[in-house]
Amino acid sequence: MGASMYVRRSGLRNAYVEMIVTRGQPPWGSRDPRQAVNRFHAFAVPFVWIANEAQREHGLHLKVSAVQRIPAGSVDPTAKNYHWNDLTMGLLGALDAGADTVVLSDAEGNVVEGPGFNIFCAKDGALVTPKEGVLEGISRRTVIEIARALGLPVELRALPADELRGADEAFLTSSGGGVLPVTRVDDQVLGTGRPGPLTQRLLAVYWDLHRDPTYSQPIDFSRTGDAAS
Repeated sequence: MGASMYVRRSGLRNAYVEMIVTRGQPPWGSRDPRQAVNRFHAFAVPFVWIANEAQREHGLHLKVSAVQRIPAGSVDPTAKNYHWNDLTMGLLGALDAGADTVVLSDAEGNVVEGPGFNIFCAKDGALVTPKEGVLEGISRRTVIEIARALGLPVELRALPADELRGADEAFLTSSGGGVLPVTRVDDQVLGTGRPGPLTQRLLAVYWDLHRDPTYSQPIDFSRTGDAAS
């Protein structure tokens, strides 16, 4: 009931429900994190797309940044966090270069993730997505499950930047848009320069699942209050 309560109280018809846990702060003057009091926040906010309508229709121009993603030995990427300085630096460079968004790489030249999304590419009908150095996003996992249910080969492994540039298709996965097509990587146009058939197939199934009552929870907006718990 928790998530539906936040959406109902907000009155939003299209929303995110976000939950944040922080270590909190230690007493003033102390730098001992063991003295911090943990904090939990939960709230509903309006749904937003990380790509505009034209980008979703025609595909995104993605730049592979020279900025490296901070290594997992320093910040564990599998725990969602807001350590975004490297992502922000890469994004600023990509936007200045005329691209729509950015994907960072690791020390070996493999692409890993971008600001708020995972990356997939397709070659000869097979999907590849980075296995290491990434947040294992829910949308990423959903697309992997959809692809396997459709009988599509999916590889979780290192993805060299040159392999991404030479792909037939590419797309991003994010809660802020589901499946978002990529039609250009750096100076390389992918495929026909339009969202590819595999991308469009996965995109359609993704949103069909969102509309399926099996995977959704109706919100009763007629209820104006909830008992405290």
